[in-house]
Amino acid sequence: SDATGASELPPGSWVTPEMTRRFQAAAEARFRGDEDAAPDKAEDQWTISRRLRSDLEEQFVGFADNFTVLEVGSYFGYTTRLLSKHFQRVIALDAVPQFLQANREFNLDRDNVLYLRFNTLDDDWGVFAFNTIHVVFLDASHDFETVMADLENTLRLPTVSLIIFDDYGAEDGVRAAVHEFVATGRLRPVAF
Repeated sequence: SDATGASELPPGSWVTPEMTRRFQAAAEARFRGDEDAAPDKAEDQWTISRRLRSDLEEQFVGFADNFTVLEVGSYFGYTTRLLSKHFQRVIALDAVPQFLQANREFNLDRDNVLYLRFNTLDDDWGVFAFNTIHVVFLDASHDFETVMADLENTLRLPTVSLIIFDDYGAEDGVRAAVHEFVATGRLRPVAF
């Protein structure tokens, strides 16, 4: 077992050994003080692109200081770190406990992150209903049916005013679900 727990992922994991090595290198760089240690999507398909990271940095400045973001699908914690710098509180969800452990260790110096094991299809979204959540960063499963279910559940949270979709441009399931919600008037795009 390594310090991150990343080598103990469940059998059949979609995380390649290269992604695990890249995470270990990023974690080591981060611990040495390199804040730009997160890989690009071209290097690790399950994280966000540097372009999206830059766009979010630009958009969040002064916008989210007093807000809570629900990060649905938090992986190794690269995006969690970015969010934790701009939001007062981050609730990082993942169905895989090893990802939560790696995320926690990658962001050990961040004191505004709550880590929760949560499966978006099996667990009760009602646990979030009594909390003020302003923004949802949706980056869990990318198949159409799951994105549709995640959107339905997200829209039931009474205080959410913004949903950010990772992989809108890369995953057909995400794009199709967003377009369906826009077509029925349940979502209004701010930017595509």
